[in-house]
Amino acid sequence: MLTNILVEDANKIIANECINIQAIGLPILDSLDYVLAEDIESDINIPPFNRSPLDGYAYRSEDTLEATKDSPITLEVIDNIQAGYVSNKKIEKGQAVRIMTGAKIPKGADVIIRYEDTEFTNKEVKIFKSLSPQSNIVKMGEDVEIGDVILRQGMTIGPAEIGILASLGRNYVRVYAKPRVAILATGDELLNIDDRLEEGKIRDSNSYSIAAQVKKLGGEAIILGTVKDDKDAIKEKIELSLKSADMIITTGGASVGDSDLIKDVFLEMGAKILFWKVRMKPGSPMVVAKYEDKFLFGLSGNPAASYITFEEFVRPTILTLMGKENHKMMEVSSILEDDFNKVRNQDRYVRAFTYKKEGRYYTKLPDNHSSGILSSLCGKNSLFLVAGGTGPYKKGDKIKVELIDYLEVE
Repeated sequence: MLTNILVEDANKIIANECINIQAIGLPILDSLDYVLAEDIESDINIPPFNRSPLDGYAYRSEDTLEATKDSPITLEVIDNIQAGYVSNKKIEKGQAVRIMTGAKIPKGADVIIRYEDTEFTNKEVKIFKSLSPQSNIVKMGEDVEIGDVILRQGMTIGPAEIGILASLGRNYVRVYAKPRVAILATGDELLNIDDRLEEGKIRDSNSYSIAAQVKKLGGEAIILGTVKDDKDAIKEKIELSLKSADMIITTGGASVGDSDLIKDVFLEMGAKILFWKVRMKPGSPMVVAKYEDKFLFGLSGNPAASYITFEEFVRPTILTLMGKENHKMMEVSSILEDDFNKVRNQDRYVRAFTYKKEGRYYTKLPDNHSSGILSSLCGKNSLFLVAGGTGPYKKGDKIKVELIDYLEVE
């Protein structure tokens, strides 16, 4: 059993495990924020005909070769085409058709001029300049041609992609399913959220913060509640949830104390232990296993530790299950606004607040770095990795930070 391994080795082990990604069919509006599981080829030209990009007049360019501001050419207006309608008239010499944006170009016309560049009545229009053939005409297939791969597998579906699917007449689309993640908090000291506080007890907060992290990524979070430090009870909860969940996350019971049972439970279930304990702080006491094709993550019961190990190890796995290829958090160079004097022989992840000002990033550190302090996570949007053996750091030093929430930074 691999134990006390480096962070980078832990990530490689998880990444090298086979992950069963499920594809499902959804109505296109329900597919928002899902990842495409298929290439989408166009079976039509977009636009499907030559059309006008503006309100104006359609005519033959050869009829206005001599048109100038001082010597305009007058054309007879023979029709008026609204968007969605087609003229059955063909433009002949000396004729023009009034046309609206999006309407099909009438037969015989090879140029469109905008209203603002003309003088017109219901019966005639004056052209004051010569335009080259095909001016102001959007060609059939200019945007998309039949057979073009218009959306590719692996793309995240947004409003524009849904609009394209609708334009192709696609009611349904194949996407990668969002994983169902079951979350179980272990510990004799834990109460459920609506329980009355008792002496020596605390309410379970980890389940809710982790569930929020899962939902923020787009996964479906299933809170299983709390269970006491009892092997049989923990095992029963996990085995039952595996029938419907794609992944299990537990908090608590992952280190080396008498009540730290998660590793033993995973083994008794027949799961393959990928590793136990990682050289990092906070979050070292974690165990990761595989049961059949499903991941089991046993995280620390300390709030900050479970939060950070989720971001570093669980997050990439959930994104992979969703069909997303880019798992890395954005890393930026930042200027430290506080001293950090602690030096350890293992990697340390410090939660921080990073902001951007006048094109540069700045990072503030919390007053308390304890892994058991939940409030130290509030208002934080980044992680400062203090590599093992490095430091101390002084105010004004340039550092690297990982952005948990890029939008908040900007």
